[in-house]
Amino acid sequence: MRQIKLFLYLCIFFIFTATNTFAKEGAFTSSVSFVGMSMDYREYDLSGELLDSEESSYLDLAGIEISLGYTISEDSSSSSDIKFNLMSLGGKTRYIGSYIGSGQPYGSVVSTTQNTIIDLDVSYQHSEILKNNFKLYYGLALGYREWERALSASQIEVYSWFSIRPIVGVSATIKEKFNLGISLEYQHGFDTKMTLLNPRIEFTLGGADIFEVSVPLSYKYKDNIELFLEATLQKQIIIESDVKYIGADGYYEPESTAYNSYLKLGVAYRF
Repeated sequence: MRQIKLFLYLCIFFIFTATNTFAKEGAFTSSVSFVGMSMDYREYDLSGELLDSEESSYLDLAGIEISLGYTISEDSSSSSDIKFNLMSLGGKTRYIGSYIGSGQPYGSVVSTTQNTIIDLDVSYQHSEILKNNFKLYYGLALGYREWERALSASQIEVYSWFSIRPIVGVSATIKEKFNLGISLEYQHGFDTKMTLLNPRIEFTLGGADIFEVSVPLSYKYKDNIELFLEATLQKQIIIESDVKYIGADGYYEPESTAYNSYLKLGVAYRF
């Protein structure tokens, strides 16, 4: 939680400084959207055998995303923007696995996991207006992600890391009102951790990376109001952690992959 607060303060300071330096009327854009998340998460042992999994539908894990953007510069051929995003999700996933140390196979335990996911970033993006209503954009973001995974009241795991996030995309305006795009984003994690809360053990993950493709569709309702729908597909890879010992017993966080998808429905307002 301390890391989230520090990151938020840095983001707010950055946006406040930039907007006070370059502020002009009509340069801000804010948005809010409902988000549903589908999760397919799987952990593997050192030999590649499946240990456990988490699954959800779009309504099982849900929440909101809010954003605030500011246009630093804009003309007929290009624009530059900074943007702050915060997404918060919560809900349940279906756990399939086994008890630690039981020697039982995958599937011997089926239960429900309570989840909380927070993802936030501050980004810079530059856009170039191309011919035939096409726009090319690219940028870079600094982000933070935290996933609290409560398998039971006594077994709570918190995954967290910062990340550098380059992004590139293209969009096209259709019949003046609609805009359809596609973007690619890579998130390279650093300061990657998994903290077990009881007993409190902090594992250093070998790495955490996310590959993401998004397809946004927007409709210009008014000159300063847009309605939008966005679909996002994500592949997340976490590399196994170091080993921590409690007495003579050694523990580690296994390697995992997750295929996550998001549906976002919201409204954006320029002011």
